[in-house]
Amino acid sequence: MKRFFALILFLVTLLPSIGVQAAWWEFGRESNEPAITDLRFNSIDAARLDDTMVMGTEDLQGGLIIVRGQVQVGRGEIGLVEISLDEGKTWNTATLADRGLFTWEFRPEIGRDYPFRVRATSTTGVSTGPEEHEFHLKVTSADGSFEAREAFGKLLEAYRNEDRAGFMRYVSDSFEGDASALDDALMNDFRWLDSIAIQTNITRVISNSGLFELYFTYNRQVRSTRNGQFLKDSAASVVGFRRGSGGMKLVRMSAPLIFGVSDTGYIATSVTGQAVGQNVLIVDPYTGGATTQSQGTTVGATSSTSGTQSLISGESYNFDTDSVANEGPGPATQGDLKPEAAGMGLVSLRSGVSFQPIACPISTTASAPAAGYIAMPYLMNVQAGNCYALEILPGPKYAVIEIVSFNPGVGSLTFRYKYQPGGGRNF
Repeated sequence: MKRFFALILFLVTLLPSIGVQAAWWEFGRESNEPAITDLRFNSIDAARLDDTMVMGTEDLQGGLIIVRGQVQVGRGEIGLVEISLDEGKTWNTATLADRGLFTWEFRPEIGRDYPFRVRATSTTGVSTGPEEHEFHLKVTSADGSFEAREAFGKLLEAYRNEDRAGFMRYVSDSFEGDASALDDALMNDFRWLDSIAIQTNITRVISNSGLFELYFTYNRQVRSTRNGQFLKDSAASVVGFRRGSGGMKLVRMSAPLIFGVSDTGYIATSVTGQAVGQNVLIVDPYTGGATTQSQGTTVGATSSTSGTQSLISGESYNFDTDSVANEGPGPATQGDLKPEAAGMGLVSLRSGVSFQPIACPISTTASAPAAGYIAMPYLMNVQAGNCYALEILPGPKYAVIEIVSFNPGVGSLTFRYKYQPGGGRNF
């Protein structure tokens, strides 16, 4: 699904030809290419899935799939949204509402593979390329809870057998922690630990919007290869799975981890409340030092920063340096975001910064999304109460912001933020 939300950027080499008076924000604003910024199938967010969406019968609403989404465009308005289930041979017109919101529903056949496509056309006659917004859609009658339990069992087996490649086959491309850190942590686990014995007891499985969360308790014993000492811990934890083209796959893990304990800060996206205060296994990936210590209430390899920042037209804010620069008119180059000239109604982003809307408030946001970021030169629909996740290059590094106030008439902006300078997505 990563390419689903990819947007075609204007070639940088064209910028010099715009001239001094044709500011960068003006160039971006005049873009007349529609962009699909939201797409949901019943309660399932397409941005959180792999290239194939597999739904269960429990995800249907009265046997129906109701497709809901939003299209935005810099110039003109959205005039038409169409959906195809047969590789573009025929197209169905979606119901279009204000602000580019659209809906369409159909009754799927169980087990049938649908080559789904969606395209939008603006009132200026420009359409999205259907090849950029296509994936396979399927509804299965399989028991999702059973599939999640089975996938969890295969992860346990691969981990006990120190089969790193076999383990990673059951990790989703949309894993919400750092998948590369997980792969490296498994290597360090197997380097510093042996005689791994884990017994688990699944206490319940909860299904919500295509996510299957397994709540479990465990008893674990390992031997430290560094000093030969045996260590034991017992606690409760949670893992989450989603269906994909290759079956049920791991998308999130909470601390305490039973997999990848050598780098909890970059892998876990939350802490299991029931485990707080319990002694759990900790492994130093560099020295191999293994011990047990009390589980805290937060995760994160590096402490995140947070605060509230106010800017006026022409000022930009840099998350890395926690500083404001007065750049004047034109693109944000020193800072990561800035309100543009009075009356323009734009908050521009530095080249290399992409975004996606998230739920508010950010005080409850433990981690930034792993995928679904939109590469556009400005934030869209900016108003008080909106929240966004930002992916900032190079890095990438991640921030979440909550708009406190925005006055496009004078070009003033106030926002709250959380930023992870260590490069992870956890705050």
